[in-house]
Amino acid sequence: MESKPIKEALQKIILECQESGATKWQALKMLKELESFQGGEAQLRKKAAEILEKLNPEAAKTFRSFERLRVFTSREKREAFDRGNIIKSLLKETGVSRAVAEKIGSEVEDKIKDLKIEYLNTQLIREMVDVKLLEYGHEHVHREYARLGMPVFEVAKRLSESAVFENPEILREYNWLEAIPEKARELHFDSFIHVFAPEDFSTKIFSFSMFLEGSVEDAAIQAASMDRHCTHPATLKAFNYSLALSCSATGKKIAAETGRALKVLSLTGKKRSAEIALFSDFEWGGFSHRKKDALRFANALLRSGENPAAEFAVSVDSRYKLKLLEKGIFSRGVKALNNSLAETTLYPFGVITGSFKGLLQLTALNLAKIAESAGNDEKSFLEKAGETADAVIELEESKKKALRKRPYFGEWMLEKTCGGLALSGLYAACALVDPKAPEKIAEALISALQKKGFVVLETPAEISQKAFGVSEEMDKTQEMLLRMGPKQKKSFGFAYAAGNLKEAERLLGEVPCVEIIPRSNQG
Repeated sequence: MESKPIKEALQKIILECQESGATKWQALKMLKELESFQGGEAQLRKKAAEILEKLNPEAAKTFRSFERLRVFTSREKREAFDRGNIIKSLLKETGVSRAVAEKIGSEVEDKIKDLKIEYLNTQLIREMVDVKLLEYGHEHVHREYARLGMPVFEVAKRLSESAVFENPEILREYNWLEAIPEKARELHFDSFIHVFAPEDFSTKIFSFSMFLEGSVEDAAIQAASMDRHCTHPATLKAFNYSLALSCSATGKKIAAETGRALKVLSLTGKKRSAEIALFSDFEWGGFSHRKKDALRFANALLRSGENPAAEFAVSVDSRYKLKLLEKGIFSRGVKALNNSLAETTLYPFGVITGSFKGLLQLTALNLAKIAESAGNDEKSFLEKAGETADAVIELEESKKKALRKRPYFGEWMLEKTCGGLALSGLYAACALVDPKAPEKIAEALISALQKKGFVVLETPAEISQKAFGVSEEMDKTQEMLLRMGPKQKKSFGFAYAAGNLKEAERLLGEVPCVEIIPRSNQG
């Protein structure tokens, strides 16, 4: 059965063929032949050009020129050039007549066709329109229409000389133009991948986690200092141990000290993930003598509920350690991280496993679109996913190169981080490729991506929806993942849902993260 995206793509292609000069009869003949064609949109366009070449060579030549007229828009999509957008913007933003707007739109379109521009974006189109306005003597209109910004040279200069340059809009444009490789840029704008936080691409790592010692004030200062180098606020490891080391309190005093600590931490101005450890290991492994105090602070922090400083996750090295928490805490819902299988950390964007301290870069893969472009064939799907991952590797190498140029660069940014791939539409794509055993496709895919050096996790549902228009089927995804082999089940970053403590303990024996959502809070 033909998918909706392919139907829409086919209609769009037929319309472009007619705009290229194909007759109605030729368009209908093409439609009939293409309706049974199996393949993604790129393959569909190639086939359409071949058919049109036989029917109307001149129209085929024009149709192929449309491929060069693809605009990288401010919405981070690559769309067909439409001179009507120039006309609309001129009429909206200036006082020129429709006749002038249409003339300029037509001439700019002709110029773009002649130039064969590699990276055609809305900024460049605006610059070309500005030149035309000056040519026709509309200097005052040019001032209305001109775009304010900074030269690439000046942005590069500031980045090389300054420890702080915060202008997300300018940095986003600079990175798409100068820092992000062409292949990754095209994949992002064509919705095959989603490059998270492009504005930070050449200036920050994506995330980092740290265990802090010293006073609460010192911890807040250290966290704020790390935040300047990361897209996401630094995640605090074993925060209850940090508090146990900074002070000794019991009874009512521990509640007061916990409240004070959260107020101090909120002064950083950012809400961050914080781990509450029910065991002593890793960076805080030498502080087992403060285990009892750490447990008191663990319960106090979880009792504090919603706060502007941190979102908590409980970290255990045995599924039965959850029994150390007060029973009333589970009625609110708890996220539990399993460190008996591998070191596991919860970040605002999801769960990752491994001994590294953060992510250099996070990139999402639109698996539904990758499967569609591969004709839902297993071998082609895995190959296409691998090729897309290779483009992300190139992307990360470019990021490393850019970061090394920064005056604040430290080797820890690369040595203690790795690249992350967030999978979007995992269940839907695997079920299309193999409806009888989607878990086998998921297992093979995750394994192949991990072998390329990535940590692999689930894409946040809101990002899947916003970036790709994909609605994640979490229940079906969980059922599928639980049928995978133990290795991928242990290492794939996914928060499994459990309705109570007993169910959570059962799941924690084989997965990295469980979110206890009481039945009364579901639905």
